[in-house]
Amino acid sequence: MFVSFRITQLYETGAAVYVYFSITYDSLPMEKVCDIYEDIEHRSREATLAYGGSISHHHGIGKLRKRFMDQTLAPINSELHKGFKKTVDPKNVFAINNTIYKDEAEKAKEFNH
Repeated sequence: MFVSFRITQLYETGAAVYVYFSITYDSLPMEKVCDIYEDIEHRSREATLAYGGSISHHHGIGKLRKRFMDQTLAPINSELHKGFKKTVDPKNVFAINNTIYKDEAEKAKEFNH
């Protein structure tokens, strides 16, 4: 595995650090390569949160990181976000399924993957 880091911004409260990693997959089963990558990425995000880091910067949350929203925001923030989305975008046209699961079944499917 190769890992490198880049600090793009410094703030009074910390820094924005981009982490890049690659793995050689020639000895891995091809049907498992994406699962292995996602597992490494997921565990990296968990470690970042466990040590007080944040999983988002100015690029937003998106579909890949929305599973970490419950760990990132207080419940009141999540409820405000859901209420705002329901009021402003009731048909879910903008940023479809980014940051918010459409229902508990979708969330359960995501966490059981």
